[in-house]
Amino acid sequence: MAEHVIVYHDPGFWASTPANNGGNGPTWQWGDELLIGFTRGTFLQADKGHQCTYDRPFESHLARSTDGGASWTTWQPSGFAGNLNAVEAQPLTSGLDFSGEGFVLRVEGAGYHGNRAARWFHSDDRGASWHGPHAFTGLLDHPELAGKEFTARTAYVVDGPRELSLFLTVRRRKEPNELGISLQEKTFLARTGDGGVSFRFVAWAVPWEDPHRAAMPAAARLSDSHLIVAVRRKSAEHNWLDCFHSDDDGATWSFLAEITRTEVANEWNGNPPALLRMGDGRLCAVYGNRTDRQMQARYSGDGGATWSAPQVLRDDFRSANGFPDLGYPRLFQRPDGRLVTTYFWCTAERPPDPHRRNHLQPNEQVGARPCWMSAIASSSSSTIASSTRRRTSS
Repeated sequence: MAEHVIVYHDPGFWASTPANNGGNGPTWQWGDELLIGFTRGTFLQADKGHQCTYDRPFESHLARSTDGGASWTTWQPSGFAGNLNAVEAQPLTSGLDFSGEGFVLRVEGAGYHGNRAARWFHSDDRGASWHGPHAFTGLLDHPELAGKEFTARTAYVVDGPRELSLFLTVRRRKEPNELGISLQEKTFLARTGDGGVSFRFVAWAVPWEDPHRAAMPAAARLSDSHLIVAVRRKSAEHNWLDCFHSDDDGATWSFLAEITRTEVANEWNGNPPALLRMGDGRLCAVYGNRTDRQMQARYSGDGGATWSAPQVLRDDFRSANGFPDLGYPRLFQRPDGRLVTTYFWCTAERPPDPHRRNHLQPNEQVGARPCWMSAIASSSSSTIASSTRRRTSS
């Protein structure tokens, strides 16, 4: 059984990339209340690539569901992340309580639509109002990071009232007019133990000397000492997802397994992962496969060492220019066990043209492993969200 619910749709705009714009379950979730972010740009019919103009601002929007993804409200928050907010980041002078019932954090980095630089924002009321921008005081001057460009998205684990583990990225600074995706972009672990007043570099999750891109981390804590992080990988020939793990609470890291390929060859830059530890202890990873033009999920019952065959969540992607502009998911598990994923997408009914553009949707519920409900944001000019439920076994 499948159910689709619109999260956001507007014929004049391109809505996209939830993974660039906020957290995952459980940090952006309160039971059946789910919070996601997405980018909204102005639609432009393009022969290739993103269906948006770069001559108009990109806006940071939020969407909230209070019924587990069945319905959504969206808005553009004030005092929030994005290049429309030119306020410089300031040091936090008084520590926050990360364990507060309404706490949520948004990390902003450079190098992706509508985001500026190294800063972070927080909310104490589930994203209704925001404070910041705050500085990563003490972090970027560390010898391992100095001189590198901060490109992080939002991936964190709350470890205590004043303790937070953040999975962040930096890359080699590009030369003027240098084009292309940098392969020298890597994931590291940082921590604060004083409520965000200061931060410290802990370790590279993927070594800086590694020859391939390792960006857009999605992390989970499996025990007091065991952490796992899935990362988006890219070489000159391929795009895929790997996972790395630490058995000493992040002090040292090692490669664990390849999760999946996100593309055959290297034409479209692959896709980032969403990762969640489910209530039964298994891991679920969701991602877009651009070659197959599908949203897929894989599962691991051994802490990420091995992964199931892919489960196809959605396969009706259609775009006017043929470019597979899709994915960038976020992932949640509802109290009833169903999974919800948000991603961006477009279909033949809502292709990227001047009249029907991008979609943001809660899309499929797939279940028996459990039952799924996913949300998608599609890449035609308007945004749409759909939910899908399926009962399957794995």
